[in-house]
Amino acid sequence: MTWDAYIDAVSAPIGLRVAAEHRPGVTRFLVLATEMAAVLDGVALDEDDLALAPVFTPPDMTEMPND
Repeated sequence: MTWDAYIDAVSAPIGLRVAAEHRPGVTRFLVLATEMAAVLDGVALDEDDLALAPVFTPPDMTEMPND
């Protein structure tokens, strides 16, 4: 699949029109993102090495005292 075909395939379902003058930039970004993903995919991680960050849960603001 060409990058133009990919852009068409992923943008159409969400109603996003990518203008012809923007396609070269979008293609450059997709190529860069593909290269970054390849670097990350090349790093072997053991399940025990995977340290996830904690999930932030905001406080319940409905129970805050009025000032």
